[in-house]
Amino acid sequence: MKTVSVVMCTYNGAQYLREQLDSILQQTYPIQELIVQDDCSTDNTVAIVREYMTQCPCIKLYINEHNLGYNKNFKDILMKATGDFIAISDQDDVWFPEKIEKQVNAIGQHDICFTTNFIGKNMENCFLNSPQYSLEGLLFNAFAGHTMLLQRNFVQKKENWIDFISYDWSLAISAQLNGGIVLVDKPLNWHRSHDDSAWSLENSRMYPKRSYPKYKPYLYGITNYYRLHRKKKWGMLYSYILKHANPIGHQPAYNMCKCMLSYNPFALLRLCCYCLKYRETIYPSRDVKGAMGVIRSFFYPFIFSFQNVRYN
Repeated sequence: MKTVSVVMCTYNGAQYLREQLDSILQQTYPIQELIVQDDCSTDNTVAIVREYMTQCPCIKLYINEHNLGYNKNFKDILMKATGDFIAISDQDDVWFPEKIEKQVNAIGQHDICFTTNFIGKNMENCFLNSPQYSLEGLLFNAFAGHTMLLQRNFVQKKENWIDFISYDWSLAISAQLNGGIVLVDKPLNWHRSHDDSAWSLENSRMYPKRSYPKYKPYLYGITNYYRLHRKKKWGMLYSYILKHANPIGHQPAYNMCKCMLSYNPFALLRLCCYCLKYRETIYPSRDVKGAMGVIRSFFYPFIFSFQNVRYN
């Protein structure tokens, strides 16, 4: 039987931590180890983990000497896992009992298996999240790390990390460039969205939320597109993908990267046409039918660039 490590990064997560620890320990597939790495919490998160350690020998606890932030913390903890597969956990989610079992059965030789999931402040008012995962879709956005089961021999290779973007985006891109990704098209966890999560706190500090009329991305998106285009990380990311992608096997993404690296307005027009043509594997909502679906898909580079702050 293949072994599974679960890794969880914590930071002031005491309010919901017990519920998530219970859901992990109640999985129908046996967990070899549950590694928790705390990022300098000031509440009783560490005390809760130590309490569970007295009952569950599989739990291992590491405490950072200084705050790493969620991105570096996850990379560091993933390198500590010893199982054949590694599942990533947030501190405030709830896993459904068969999550790991279904992912282990589905992953095969793929680098990553991920699942759809519920998102919301409570289960009564949540929505089904089913993100895109093709390489062309990953040019714009990623699916969340907490839905992933990974091959350890993939995730622990340094060459599979793109360190200047978020860890889950990096892993998803690298997987599609190598062994591929498989989806279990069934929600297997509830991602509890709330403003006190570690991800929300870090991102609200770095990238304050903005509200705007719906027409603005269409009107000002081209300005934002070229503003992002001038960012160093923009060129670094799409040059990296272009270098490692197969021109035939990854043809849509390969051609789109060439467009995204060009400052020529006609290249942007071609990019919009590609987004329209491959909208069923690019547009995040998958609601691509009808006139509005066509319009949103064509203008997706504008919408994406207006909302996006990843390259700052």
